Amino acid sequence: MLCGLVLAALVRHASYPSALERDIFKAFNDLPDSLTPFFRTLRGLGTLWAVGLAVAAALIAKRWRLARDLVVAGVSAWVIAHILGSWVAGNGLSASFRAVTRVRGVSPRFPVERVALVVAVVATAGPYVARPTRRFGVLLIAALAISALYLGTGLPDDVLGGIFVGLGVAAAVHLIFGSPGGRPTAAQVTAALAELGLDATGVGLARRQPAGSTLMFGRDEQGQLSVRVLGRDEADAQLFAKTYRFLAYKDSGPTLYLTRLQQVEHEAYATLLARDAGVNTNEVVLAGQAGPKAAILVERPILGAPLAEAHVDDVTDVVLVDAWRQLALLHNRARVAHGSLDGHHVLVEIRKAALVDFARCAPRTDGRTSADVADLLVTTSSRIGEERAVAAAVAGIGVGALVRALPYMQPAALSRSVRSSTGHKKLKARLDKLRSLTAEAAGVEPPQLQELHRVSATNLLMAVGTLIGISALLSQVGSPAQLWDTIQNAHWGWAAVAIALSLATNVPYAISLMGTVTNDLPLVRTSELQLSMSFANLAIPAVGGMASQIRFLQKQGVDLASAVASGGLLSSVASVVVSIALMFAALAASPDKFTFADIPTEGLVRLLFVVVLLLGVVVIAVRGIPRVRNAVMPSVSRAWSTVSAALRSPRQVFFLVTGSIGTNVLYGFCLLACLRAFDATLSFWTLLALSIFFGTVASLIPIPGGGTAVSSVGISGALTGFGVHTEAAVAAVLLNEVVVSYLPAIPGWLATNDLLHRDYL
Repeated sequence: MLCGLVLAALVRHASYPSALERDIFKAFNDLPDSLTPFFRTLRGLGTLWAVGLAVAAALIAKRWRLARDLVVAGVSAWVIAHILGSWVAGNGLSASFRAVTRVRGVSPRFPVERVALVVAVVATAGPYVARPTRRFGVLLIAALAISALYLGTGLPDDVLGGIFVGLGVAAAVHLIFGSPGGRPTAAQVTAALAELGLDATGVGLARRQPAGSTLMFGRDEQGQLSVRVLGRDEADAQLFAKTYRFLAYKDSGPTLYLTRLQQVEHEAYATLLARDAGVNTNEVVLAGQAGPKAAILVERPILGAPLAEAHVDDVTDVVLVDAWRQLALLHNRARVAHGSLDGHHVLVEIRKAALVDFARCAPRTDGRTSADVADLLVTTSSRIGEERAVAAAVAGIGVGALVRALPYMQPAALSRSVRSSTGHKKLKARLDKLRSLTAEAAGVEPPQLQELHRVSATNLLMAVGTLIGISALLSQVGSPAQLWDTIQNAHWGWAAVAIALSLATNVPYAISLMGTVTNDLPLVRTSELQLSMSFANLAIPAVGGMASQIRFLQKQGVDLASAVASGGLLSSVASVVVSIALMFAALAASPDKFTFADIPTEGLVRLLFVVVLLLGVVVIAVRGIPRVRNAVMPSVSRAWSTVSAALRSPRQVFFLVTGSIGTNVLYGFCLLACLRAFDATLSFWTLLALSIFFGTVASLIPIPGGGTAVSSVGISGALTGFGVHTEAAVAAVLLNEVVVSYLPAIPGWLATNDLLHRDYL
C-alpha cells in the first residue's frame, strides 16, 4: 500500500522535474565520458545478478518455490514498468498494454524498468538469502541507480519509480506466496518464550500447519506446550483475506485486528471464556509479543485425536452428542462463535469431545452461531454419514438451532477449511441431503437459499469486458455531445422493431437445435429454451446456456454423451459452417467492396496450429492410455452415433441449415433496424456479412465479456469505414448490443422459471 501511494505521487510529478532533480541528474550525467564502459558494466551486472539468483535457486539449490517467486517478481515488475511508463507518457491505456509486447523501441523513461526488475528480484530473494548476499544486492541497486543517472536513462524521479515498483511487486509476491521473512525459526521462538518467562525445550514445527499462523510444539517442566506464532506475513495475509471477503461476500468474516498482539490476546481471552463456560478446550499458558517479529500464544493442549484423523470406531454417538453440547455451551454461556469448526478443530477423547483453536472466533451473533452449526454438521457428516450426523445434532443442540442454520447450509456460508475438506460436487450433494434430513427432522420445509456472493469471478470478468467494449466504442467518438444529440433524436419505433427481431431469433435457434437429434422436440418449448438461454448466458457466459441446452435434451430422453455432442459440439460446428457459407454469399451479393488485406492471417494460422496440436494430444492420450480409453470411448461412440444419425437424415440437415440461416438473417435485419433508428443505413448484405464475421470471431473469445467488446468495436469500426457517421455507428452498435445481449435476459429469466416449473430443465 505504501509503495502504491509513493508511486501515485511520483506519477503526478514525473513530467515536472524540480530544480533539485535536474541538479542531481546533471551532477552524475556530467561525469567524464571515460566512465561509460564502467557504468554499462554495472548496469549489465545488475541484470546478471537478478537472473543469477533465479538460476541458482532453481538449478543449484533446487528451491523451486523460490525460483518461481523470483521469476514472477521479475516478469511482473518488467511488465508493470512498461505499462506504467507508456501510460505516464500519455499513450492511453490500450497503448500501455501494447508496450508490454513491444520488441523494438526506446524503453520507458518512467519508471526505469531495469531498476524495477532488479529491485523486485533482490527484494523477493531477501528473506531467503544470507545477510552478506542481501547487502550486496542493496549495493548493486544503488550502483544501478547511479548508472541510470549517468547513462541518461532516467531522472531521479524515474529511478525512484523503478525502485518502488520493484518493492511493491516483491511485497505482493511475499503476500501471495508467503516467505520466511515473517516466520521466525524454532530458535527464535525458544528465545522469545524465555523472554516471556517460559523455559521451553524441544521447540519444533508441528506436522500439520494451520492457515494463517505457524504452529510449533515444545515442552516445559509441566508437560507439552502448543505454541502458535503470528509473523508479519500472516498478519498481511489476514488483511488481504479480510478485504477480499468484504468485496466478494455479504459479510466480511471475523474481526480484523490492528496488531498481531491484539489477535493472540483476543484468542486467549476467548479460550478462557470457553473454559469458564464449561467447554472442554486447551489451557492458556501465556499470550504476548517478544522480539520484533512474533506474537505468541502458548497453550497446554488436550491430548485428543482430531475428528478428521480419529478412528471411526472412536467416533461414537456419545462423542458426537457431546460435541454439540460443547458448541451449545460456547454459544450460550461464553457468547462466542468459533468460526472454523473443521475436522482438525474438533477433538475426540474417550466418551467426550473438545473444541480447540479460536483463531477465527468472534462475538456471538445469530449468523455466526448458525454458521458454526452448519460447519459442525458438515464436518461430522463427512466422518459418520448424514443420517447419524443429523440425529446427533438433534440430540445435542436441539431442533431450533438446526432450523435457524438451514439457510447457512450452502458452500459460501461455510468456513474455508470446511469447504476445502470436501470436493465441490460432493459438498453440494452433501449439503442438499443435510438440508433435507434436517428439515424432515424438524418438521419444516427446506428454505429457499439466498445467494451470499456479492460478485463472482465470471460476472466480474463479464462486467470488465463489457466496460472495455463500451469505452473502446466511446473512444471512437469525436464529440460526446454529438453522440448524445444522436441518441436523443433516435427513432425509437425502429428500436422496438430491433427488439422484436432479436426475440424472433429464438425460433430459428430452436429449429437448428431440433436438427441435432433424432428425437422429436416440441418447437414451442425448444424456442422457450433458447429464450431462457439469454438469461443463462448472461449469468454464466457460454457455459450457462450450453448447460441448459444439454439438460433440456436429457429431459427429452437423450443420453448425456449424445446431449453434449449434439447440443454442444454439433450445434456449434453446424452454426459456424453454415454461417461462414452465408457470409461468403452475402459478400458476393453486397454492393460494397471488402478487403481482407488487414486480416492477421499469420495469427489465425498460428491459432489453428495450436488447436490442431491440442486435439492431437487429446487423441493420443485417449487412444494410448487404456484407462482413459475405456472411460472415454464408450461415451464418444454413443455421441458419434447420435451425430452421424442426425447428419444422415435430410430432415435433420434441413433443420440445421434452415435454423442457422434464419438466425443470421434476423440478426442482420436487427442491425439494420438499429441503424435506421439513428437515420443511417447500409446494404443489408453488407450488414449480414459484418454481423456473421464479427459474431463468429467474438464467439471464439474465451473471456466473459471479451466477445462483446470485440464484436462492438469491430462492427462500429467497419460501419464507419463504409461511410456511416461515427456517432450514428457507435449509437447503433450500442443499441444492437442492448437488444441482442441484455434485454432478452428479462423474459429469459421468466422462461427459465417456467421451464423449471414444468420440469423441462
